[in-house]
Amino acid sequence: MTSPSVKHWVSDAALGQEYAADLGNTRRNQRARRVGKALAAKPDLSIPRIFPDEAGLEAAYRLLSNPGVNWRALAAPHVARTLGRAAAMGTEVVVAHDTTDVSLRMYWNDERRKHMSSFSSQTQGFFVHASLAITADGRALPLGVLNAQPFVHLSGLDAKDAESLAFWENEGGVYDNEHERWGNSVALTDDALRERGVSAIHVMDGDADSYGLLSWLKQSEFRFVVRADAQRKLQYKDGLQDVGTVSVQLGERFPLRTGKQSNRNPPRRARKAELTVRTGTVTLQRADRGGKASWSPGGRAAQPKTLELHLVEAVELNPPTGEAGVRWLLLTTEPIGTQAEVLRVIELYRRRWMIEEYFKALKTGCRLEDRQMESMATMLCILALLIPAAWRLLLLRAIADEAPETKWKNLLTPLEFKLLSLRVKKAALGPDATVAQCIAAIAKMGGHLPRNGPPGWQTLHAGWRQLQDMVLGVRLLRGDSIND
Repeated sequence: MTSPSVKHWVSDAALGQEYAADLGNTRRNQRARRVGKALAAKPDLSIPRIFPDEAGLEAAYRLLSNPGVNWRALAAPHVARTLGRAAAMGTEVVVAHDTTDVSLRMYWNDERRKHMSSFSSQTQGFFVHASLAITADGRALPLGVLNAQPFVHLSGLDAKDAESLAFWENEGGVYDNEHERWGNSVALTDDALRERGVSAIHVMDGDADSYGLLSWLKQSEFRFVVRADAQRKLQYKDGLQDVGTVSVQLGERFPLRTGKQSNRNPPRRARKAELTVRTGTVTLQRADRGGKASWSPGGRAAQPKTLELHLVEAVELNPPTGEAGVRWLLLTTEPIGTQAEVLRVIELYRRRWMIEEYFKALKTGCRLEDRQMESMATMLCILALLIPAAWRLLLLRAIADEAPETKWKNLLTPLEFKLLSLRVKKAALGPDATVAQCIAAIAKMGGHLPRNGPPGWQTLHAGWRQLQDMVLGVRLLRGDSIND
């Protein structure tokens, strides 16, 4: 059941704490808080539309372009509060790790954005490797971002541009081997959570399937569930044991931006899938002949010749006509001795989809790729301010998806519920109204039409923004203290 504290996480009153950065200057701190809250309240709008008055617009741009403002300091309050939420929710959390590209279109070929990587003749950008904390038990709810590492491929930089290379080396955003970024994010987030008494279960897709990385994770006693590459060769110790079938909900997946098909993750429609499950112990072999050794902190010398892991295989034997069947090979350190333990491994992996939804919130809900920043430094500041804004959008959507039949009190304060009931009278929200009914009413405020299917990011947040504006107006009329 959704924690009663969740409604306070998404409240406007709590939003300022996500932006309580320490920038070494009281005036600068206050500006960061005001700009961050305004951007989070209207994340789909451009900065000139958020700040139509000249003074507010100038203050926003001065913050973003100030060389004394470090983007990591802007993001630090959200990370700290994410750790606090993780500790408050229990002794275990899932940490989903993944990478996304941020592609920005150039309007003029002779006006390239400073320190960005070239993606094509018409686009520049960078990549972000992020780590999202998610509840491990009960409803799948995002707790926040624990780490975000922007980076570029060396091949995407101009070989003569020493200044850009120095910029990215200073940001820790150039890797000799990209599996290093997975290892760095696991170590950093695991240590931070352990200090709060929380055990992390790290969940990753097939991009993390590297012998060096897997062997180091196990040797370091990290807990993990990693989807194996479909082409990986596995040696079964005693064969696989049938566990039975499980019904899971699969999310919708779209083609890549270029329109090309992905062999690993082909497009699909959302559907229920019946998966046949088998489990066992497998042995992985270190590749000792030819080629470069896969990454691990100690190199090949620190890697054992063989690695033994638990395997959970989940296969969709009868997919719908025209759809590719699901086949998950999940390598894990989690126990698989009972059916309940096996099914929990599948559920832990299924929570990984939430980081993909987070990236959608960042790009679609917060319009990250439409930001017209002229340099990578200002783009990183925008990213830092949008990280909590995207989490807030995702949490609102997750509550609607994961706890639709729970009572309205899990989502709204009494004042918010009363105002929503008055604003959308046709919703007929009675004292036993559910979260689903409230979300439908909020979406209606944002202009959603039920015949168009579930509400999208912008529509849902537009309604939420209207509701929060109404709450603010009532509080001002009552003479309540309003924090910046």
